[in-house]
Amino acid sequence: MHLGTSRRFGALAVMVAASLALAACEDGLKSGAPQSANAADGGAIGAPASTSDEAADTPASTPQSANPVPAPAPTPHANPTQPNAPQSAQTPTPAHQAGSADPLAALYPADFTLTALSADPIADVAKPERATGPDSGLVDPSYGTRIYRATSADEGEGGRMRHEYSRRQAFNADNSRYLAQDATGHWHLYDGATFAHLTALQGLAGDCEPLWHPTDPAVFYFTSINGGRIWWSYNGNTGEKTELFDFTGKTPWPQASSFWTKGEGTLSADGRYLALMATAYNEQTQKNTIYGLLTLDLQKKEIIGTLDAEKFPVPRAFPDHISTSPSGAYAVPSWLKEHGGTWAYSRDFSQSWKLAEGSEHSDLAYGPNREDYLVYADYSRSAIVAINVETREVTDLHTLYPAPGEAYAVHVSGQAFGRPGWVVISTYADSADYGKASPSPTVRPEYRKVWLQELAPEGRALNVAHIRANEHDVQGDPYFLEPQASASRDLSRIIFASNFGGGPVESYVVTLPNSVFKD
Repeated sequence: MHLGTSRRFGALAVMVAASLALAACEDGLKSGAPQSANAADGGAIGAPASTSDEAADTPASTPQSANPVPAPAPTPHANPTQPNAPQSAQTPTPAHQAGSADPLAALYPADFTLTALSADPIADVAKPERATGPDSGLVDPSYGTRIYRATSADEGEGGRMRHEYSRRQAFNADNSRYLAQDATGHWHLYDGATFAHLTALQGLAGDCEPLWHPTDPAVFYFTSINGGRIWWSYNGNTGEKTELFDFTGKTPWPQASSFWTKGEGTLSADGRYLALMATAYNEQTQKNTIYGLLTLDLQKKEIIGTLDAEKFPVPRAFPDHISTSPSGAYAVPSWLKEHGGTWAYSRDFSQSWKLAEGSEHSDLAYGPNREDYLVYADYSRSAIVAINVETREVTDLHTLYPAPGEAYAVHVSGQAFGRPGWVVISTYADSADYGKASPSPTVRPEYRKVWLQELAPEGRALNVAHIRANEHDVQGDPYFLEPQASASRDLSRIIFASNFGGGPVESYVVTLPNSVFKD
């Protein structure tokens, strides 16, 4: 997740632009309008610089730690001619009602299955037209899955429109809506059944961490750009914004002005618990300070545990991110190797143990029996691994080095909480001859694709789709061309980024019928 977090933090020019652009959002809470809570409560506005060096996305050809590689953040721009509140969209029409057929899955044969991970030619295929409904998809010529061009760069600003990240849920509870972000930091809402662009969510900019409610398809939670003292709930049906929780005066750290995950965390699967870090950004010194970690119980509306930064594995070291295990039993902060690695804390922070030596690309997921797993790229073991958060038992899932001198980069999505025992893997930046040849001249089973990985010893690895990204003809920052595939809660949809042969980066959705999960 290293570059996934650094992408949100840019140079001083980006910070200044973000501060100026968000000035229109500082008006406060009038008319239910989301604002920058930092502006309202006296904290700093702008995109703070990262306080940690983060490992690169591209792996070495032999097991080793990756090197720091920064990436620029999207620059949010407010539009002063429009209101500062997220615009309400039409009442969501579920992609499919419980007990009824999913119209996207219905296009598959009843006995459709996915094949075991294999090396297959990546056929030249024309970029699909912008999707307009179930019949507007492209069939992957190798794997028979249906792929939809789910966003278009011209639906926003800056020449890019894509979902946020592999560790973040793009789809709402019933797949009737999904979120994407343009190159200027604006958030956009889409219809999950027709793929239509519905609205730009004015007042949401940059890393304000929108998190979908686990059961109510109309509701998401969010905070201010790079965290604020207040979290909000927003209902897309009514346009109503309500205060979810105000941290002011409720923590041991009155200096803290931002309460956030630092861009890569999410709620527990039931939506009850949210682990956050408490930070502050100093505009004069352009530095972040970390004060501690906490767990918020959203059901009881109370903080149920805190950990002061002095008690970190390396005192006061800034984490790369923090998230919540699917069960809600654990807060899982992740530091770079030199700052302590990845740890599990009980949600009240009374117990802790190390899970991983560093902070590699990863996600938290449900195991087959709804146990909490951390799934990550462990270059010391040369494998994608799953570690049981409670027992610390490690299962090797798939090699990271498929041939001598060859390697590839990987993202993991464990967001399919309704399909325990599976994660989505997306790959890119493959190389050969110990990094001298990129891409690899030989297409291995793992390269340039999205696949499903079963969380079990000798678990199944199943082909889903080739990503068809062309890094030699990409508009804008090539970082955002990384597929960073994210699973819907029920794993009936996977969203990934691509320029599909060349051009701007957009998001594509692959649909999966239930038949692929039958033994």
